Amino acid sequence: MSFDKLMSKAQEIEEGAVDAEYRQLAQYGGRPDYGRIKEKYQGCATPLFEPFTRIPDPGNYQGIIDQLHGAMSCLSNGAHMRDPITGESIGANNDLRSIETAADDLNDWSGMAAHAFKANFLDPFPAVASNQFLVLGIMKGAVEADQELWRRTRDDIEGIADSTIDALDNVASCGKSDFEFTLSVLSAVAAIGAIPFTGGASVAFAAVGAASAVGGAAQKGLKAVKKNGGSAEQVINSMKEGIDELTKGIRKEQGEITKALNDYAGAVDQQNKADSPFVSARPKLAGMSGSVLTSGKGVGGHD
Repeated sequence: MSFDKLMSKAQEIEEGAVDAEYRQLAQYGGRPDYGRIKEKYQGCATPLFEPFTRIPDPGNYQGIIDQLHGAMSCLSNGAHMRDPITGESIGANNDLRSIETAADDLNDWSGMAAHAFKANFLDPFPAVASNQFLVLGIMKGAVEADQELWRRTRDDIEGIADSTIDALDNVASCGKSDFEFTLSVLSAVAAIGAIPFTGGASVAFAAVGAASAVGGAAQKGLKAVKKNGGSAEQVINSMKEGIDELTKGIRKEQGEITKALNDYAGAVDQQNKADSPFVSARPKLAGMSGSVLTSGKGVGGHD
């Protein structure tokens, strides 16, 4: 929701509260002090809604998500490679698949350099690529979860504003005085089961993703919040409670995303060593040149 639209609704709430209380008091035959009532409700809504005009735009996340998806495609060999969060099948990078056949192409190469290249680079490469693929998937899932969180926050704050306006219109009517709104933000983030890495990483931890992207089984129920609306003051207090619950829900869901990212970063950092299952070893041949490269220490060595 745009800044102008949301703040317009907040202003409408303040004006509606004044009119609602004036009407309610006037129906008993008194002469309410309109100026006092207006002063009472001045600023009762706009300061509460204003912070929500500065929340991230969910659309701004899409570029990052697309880039992470593209990076995952670069690391997919096509052999049952699926997004660890959404289960989406990721197409193969044919250049990557050709690395797996490199050993066959080097059958005639022998010696210390050949053995070291195969043992330290070719053999671990599939596991390393797979682990990097999973890490990217976890990152993408967290970004998608954050995107979903803010998308639902926009819906929820608009819902609170609309419900408050309707409730104020119904104050002192003979209809039902209670009203409710839904906090969908509480179901924005879904916790995913443990994702194990391969090739000696021996770590697994829970990740998160956007609940809408991982299937109904992973979604938590929406929370319908019922509030009192018998008077203008009750409606405004209920609105404030609703915004407070929404704010707490945002913090809770963001906490899950943050924890998942911190856990994965810690796991990768603990494995940051010479034979890391997350980073391919740099072939020693890559640092050789000239006569050294063609000598017995390089490609020229044979048993």
